[in-house]
Amino acid sequence: MPPRQPAHDPSYLDEHHQRISEFANDYFDDDEERAVFVDTLLERRGYVRTASWAPPLPPDPNGGSGQGAGGAPAGAPKPHPYFKR
Repeated sequence: MPPRQPAHDPSYLDEHHQRISEFANDYFDDDEERAVFVDTLLERRGYVRTASWAPPLPPDPNGGSGQGAGGAPAGAPKPHPYFKR
């Protein structure tokens, strides 16, 4: 049995990242515009930015999206309230 071929180029996170990047390369001439476009689409798909981008978090088995309130990753420290009661 031949070894299984990856569905995407290893330089990309997954096939969605590859398709978004290839479209941006074909459509945009300016590197900065291309980067903003790719970043925006990855963010909309739920990818998480670390030092670069990471695949989306798996869905929370309790019905959440894997993120805490306000879009912060689950378990992230909560910011201090602006006004104390």
